[in-house]
Amino acid sequence: MKPVLLILDGQNAFFAAGHPSLPAFAPAVSGINEASGLLHAANWSIVFVQHVSDSKPAGSQRWGISSRLDCRPIDMRLNKTTESAFWNTGLDSLLRSQRIGTVVVAGFIAERCVLSTLRGAAERGYEALLLDGGIAGFDDRYTQFTLEVSAVITLDALRVEANE
Repeated sequence: MKPVLLILDGQNAFFAAGHPSLPAFAPAVSGINEASGLLHAANWSIVFVQHVSDSKPAGSQRWGISSRLDCRPIDMRLNKTTESAFWNTGLDSLLRSQRIGTVVVAGFIAERCVLSTLRGAAERGYEALLLDGGIAGFDDRYTQFTLEVSAVITLDALRVEANE
C-alpha cells in the first residue's frame, strides 16, 4: 500500500501581507516543501486540499495555492467545504483507487482542519500521521497540542520511508 501527503489549506488567503497568522504559518512552509521534495523524488502522491468558502470562492486569488509552497502540475488538487478533507469529498475514493494505505497530513489550522482530516483518515482505516514541522495553527499552543495527541512522522523518518 502506497503513502500520500495531504497538504491542507496552503492558500493565498493565509499568506497575504499582514495576515495575523502569517508568523505562525511561515515556519511550517519549509517543512512542507522539504517533505514535498522528498516525496516528489520518490514518486509518492501529493494532494493539495483547498478550502472553499464565501471568503475563498473556488478560482479566486484567495483560494489559490500560495506560491510559497512547492505545488507542481503533477500534484492532485481537491476542494473541501468543511474542516475534514474527507467529509463530502471524493478523497477517500481517490485514495482507495490508488491503493493508498498511509496518509501523512500537513498544512494549516492544526487545531481544526489538520486534526479533523487526520481523524477522518484514521476513521477510514488509513495509517494516519502528522508531519512534524509541517503543521501550524492560529496559536502555537494549539499546534503543540495537536502534535501531542497525534501520531507523528518526522522529516528524517519520512526521508527513510521515501528512500525504501
